[in-house]
Amino acid sequence: MENAAIARALDDLADLQELSGIAVFKVRAFRSAARAIEGLSESMAERVKTGKITGIRGVGEGVARRVTELLDTGKIAEAEDLRAKLPPGILDLVNLPGIGLKTAQLVWNERKISSIDELEAAARKGELRDLPRFGAKREEKLILAIEAYRKRAAGPKRRPMAEALVIAEEIVARMLAVPGVVACEPAGSLRRRAETVGDLDILVAADEGAIAAITAAFVDGPDVSEVLARGDTKSSVVLQGGMQADLRIVPPSSWGAALQYFTGSKDHNVAMRTIAVKKKLKVSEWGVFDEAGEKIAGETEADVYAAIGMRVMPPEIRENRGEIEASQKDSLPALVEHRDLRGDLHMHTNETDGRGSIETMVAAAREAGLDYIAITDHSETLAFVRGMSRERMRAQHGKIRAASDALGFPIFAGVEADIMSDGSLDMDDELAGLDWVVGSVHQRLDMPRDDMTKRVVRAIESGKIDCLGHPTGRQLGTRDPSPFDIEKVLEAMKRAGVAIELNSSPTRLDVDEHLARMAREAGVPVVVNSDAHSTREIAFTRFGIGIARRAWLKKNDVLNTRSAAQITAWREERGRRAVAR
Repeated sequence: MENAAIARALDDLADLQELSGIAVFKVRAFRSAARAIEGLSESMAERVKTGKITGIRGVGEGVARRVTELLDTGKIAEAEDLRAKLPPGILDLVNLPGIGLKTAQLVWNERKISSIDELEAAARKGELRDLPRFGAKREEKLILAIEAYRKRAAGPKRRPMAEALVIAEEIVARMLAVPGVVACEPAGSLRRRAETVGDLDILVAADEGAIAAITAAFVDGPDVSEVLARGDTKSSVVLQGGMQADLRIVPPSSWGAALQYFTGSKDHNVAMRTIAVKKKLKVSEWGVFDEAGEKIAGETEADVYAAIGMRVMPPEIRENRGEIEASQKDSLPALVEHRDLRGDLHMHTNETDGRGSIETMVAAAREAGLDYIAITDHSETLAFVRGMSRERMRAQHGKIRAASDALGFPIFAGVEADIMSDGSLDMDDELAGLDWVVGSVHQRLDMPRDDMTKRVVRAIESGKIDCLGHPTGRQLGTRDPSPFDIEKVLEAMKRAGVAIELNSSPTRLDVDEHLARMAREAGVPVVVNSDAHSTREIAFTRFGIGIARRAWLKKNDVLNTRSAAQITAWREERGRRAVAR
């Protein structure tokens, strides 16, 4: 079980405890433990196996006992007992965007509302506006939030790409451990790095003698909750958490053809096969066949594409958006790669809501192969995440510069400055002397489109931010993007020389591939940042790079592929242009 899953279980327990009226200090203890486990650089499950569960700050005997129980049984008995005593549906309220735990408690205590249906009915009748922190406008927003929730729930269940990738990589590792397996990869939309994924497609190349062992390793896996089908070359299972995974086994001679076919997309494959038919060729998951039915390619993807007159295309751009024409003309772009990133310009420490010190974040960045980082803890307005006062920020920046000198590692002393409702910047009088400023919207994300556009443009035109952080504010599957005029915002960024952040946090991946491509076409540099709140999260940038590649971004389109000195020079050049204007 991943650390994140253990942390989620402890957070759920804390929610149940708080809803049940258990002492606040106990609730805080479990939330604190969840954050500590989530930020561990090693597997909590492995620590439990080796008896090293204690010794982690925030993890006492009570937490250790419940984590051990979770790993042994898959659940925490206390959480199950508390859940059984609460009204059915109240946890749905807690997880509804725009509600949260305190509001769920309020509507339950004051109106005995314990379901989304009851909440919507009360809001439409105007029966909530007299509650504390409510009012007619909040009722209206609540109705819109519930409508958006229902719309998402009605669609097919899809998981964030990062979640699906971690699950797939565990299955692939298990398959590769089976003797006789020649190759194994996830295919489908996951291989194309789509931001959300429906089912998993796992492709294996192996000789016939290994098929039985491969199938057994797949359907008998520890993460399998139900076997839907078990065949000689095709099997399907439902994994814990409800995701379906399909396995296909092909001979090594057809590996390339099968990988190409099952990677898709459908539009890409249809366009490719249309060209093949004109050349009197047939393309299937088994290979490329000539008019006489003789197989002429299939072992590698490169061979399959070459057989119909194309160069192999990166999986991320196989969406029939010009890649086939570019391949035929031998003009495919050299897409940015994860190893091209030289720095990470958005991360947090334990000064605010992060879980690592300056030194531990530097050590993790070095281990990840980075040459520099920016520490960008939250500004003062965000009190709920311990946003820094001016005095704390000045003290921290002194520590950052001292640590940079002592460690021989460039650290930009920065801040994530909150963009206020009117477009001004929190602590704007402190920003001029910083090395890097991320400007982000964290509150009032549902402003009208024109107002949000003016708000963001004013921040961009202030001349005080280097990068617009997680611009749309969306969270995959739970919060829709904030509305604003994208063209106007990009025009303002181009004029002001401000970069746009592709936030790699798995629940954000904000901006998406379409906005990233628009930024490239507008001449606005993209910064692929982790927004790391722990050492483990520095690795999030691999998810962001997947989206950048889907947007056809090249190395020189991504600002933090440059050196620390080049980043500084870029900022200075923007300053000179501003003075000239």
